[in-house]
Amino acid sequence: MNRNGRRDGDGTPYEARRRRRWPRRIAWVGLFAALAGAAYLVGGFARFASDVAALSAPPEAAHADGIVVLTGGEQRLRKAIALLREGEGRRLLISGVNRDTSAGAIARATGTEMALIDCCVDLDYEAMDTIGNAEATARWAKAHGFDRLLLVTSDYHIPRSLLEMSGVADAPAIVPYPVSPDKLWRRDGWPTRLGLRLLVTEYAKVLAVKARLATGFDLSAFGGWHHRVAGREE
Repeated sequence: MNRNGRRDGDGTPYEARRRRRWPRRIAWVGLFAALAGAAYLVGGFARFASDVAALSAPPEAAHADGIVVLTGGEQRLRKAIALLREGEGRRLLISGVNRDTSAGAIARATGTEMALIDCCVDLDYEAMDTIGNAEATARWAKAHGFDRLLLVTSDYHIPRSLLEMSGVADAPAIVPYPVSPDKLWRRDGWPTRLGLRLLVTEYAKVLAVKARLATGFDLSAFGGWHHRVAGREE
């Protein structure tokens, strides 16, 4: 029956056949949306991984007022202290220090004399995640009158750190100084299995930060994406 009340060739009423088509159409639309979303995520991850792999230390002319290092590995701390020794900044903030870690323990772990720690290194025990790092960094810079900082952290952590810094009012100018963990990258420039897993997790966190900054809704609270490092969340 067609639009005028007749049956179709197989005897099925026209309205019944039309109603049967809608679930199929919806399924095709859903499949297309899923494929488009997957392509977007895969393409975005490829760009993210490529950008991280391309990160490099800034030139010597990138001298800043101060240096901030986000805790999470001895390699980061050693690089930040080396930059302080070289005069790349007047003071160093170590943000997100475990409450059980003393200045002496940091000195011993990095082979740094206590005179330098006492003179020019500040420890932040309050920050528990990257948001806290950004807020602590802004407060520290304002307290010391610093307008330009070197930010030392792992290369994969740089994009999210910069995003969080951009969301803090009165944040200073940030010059990223990436540290590439050896266990995350192969000699040919491709990530190791551990590195790939970490990059995927970090990309999900970057997307969550972008969503939060755009909408004010924190997706990471539901996704369990906080990564615990040295007694804190990264």
